[in-house]
Amino acid sequence: MDLQLCYNASQDTFPLPRHIKERYGPFGFPEPRDPHCPYISSNFVMGLDGRASFRELQGRAGGRVVSRSTEDRWLMDFLRAHHDGQLIGANTLREEPGPDARGADYGIDDEQLRVYRKETLGLNKQKIIVLTGSGNLDVTLRVFDSPRVEPWIFTTPEGERNLRSQLKMLGREGTINIISAGAGRWVDLAAAARLLRQEYGIRTLLCEGGPMLNGELLEKQLIDEEFRTISLQVLGESTKPGIDRPTTYGNVSYIPEMTPWFRLISIHYALPYHAFFRLRYEGPREFQD
Repeated sequence: MDLQLCYNASQDTFPLPRHIKERYGPFGFPEPRDPHCPYISSNFVMGLDGRASFRELQGRAGGRVVSRSTEDRWLMDFLRAHHDGQLIGANTLREEPGPDARGADYGIDDEQLRVYRKETLGLNKQKIIVLTGSGNLDVTLRVFDSPRVEPWIFTTPEGERNLRSQLKMLGREGTINIISAGAGRWVDLAAAARLLRQEYGIRTLLCEGGPMLNGELLEKQLIDEEFRTISLQVLGESTKPGIDRPTTYGNVSYIPEMTPWFRLISIHYALPYHAFFRLRYEGPREFQD
């Protein structure tokens, strides 16, 4: 692996083993802006045109197809190791079924990082929190029965009823943590964030997809940091009308005075095709004309 450090202004608060710190550099989070919510990061790969997925190509919509990078895969595990939970939208599960149609479990593959998470950081199994308003999920997917992770579902009260009914029919009652917030068809993301922090002790949360969910978190000013892999290619427009290749922010839209800005925290690169940015949310800024 050829991960190179170009710039790093991170806090140095995590007790990284020497061999990992030599590879990445210092790593840490500041105090959260809102002590009642988790510190929320997002991690995405995108091409030079900002697009994050070959969405319309069945079986090839996942980030790995865009990335094609062993360094990106290691960094994904690195970030997962430092977060209490991972947040994933239901559409991401549906769009990334994998070769056996059972999807991924979103667990850490790197053995050294698994050991570091457990023995040095004292963190238990990764909490994979799937977000769905309707509760329309295939609970036979790998993420819901993998021994490597702890599955959670965050939904609406109606979605919770649907899911509990499905699990009862399958004889799997009590195997998945289900919590709800909001009303009607939509999960209240701000309420969900507060509940995860105050009731369930989730201090750090990593959003891994999809773009619509990431855009909603940004729009509600819930994002604290973003990790971006830039894959030096152009994805272009979709090959199928009606199915867009999304950017990493879904459908958000801003005027110049309200656009959110981010401060650069670190840059890594892997020659010759990848750059890795860590960015911290600052919000709208004023500039002199």
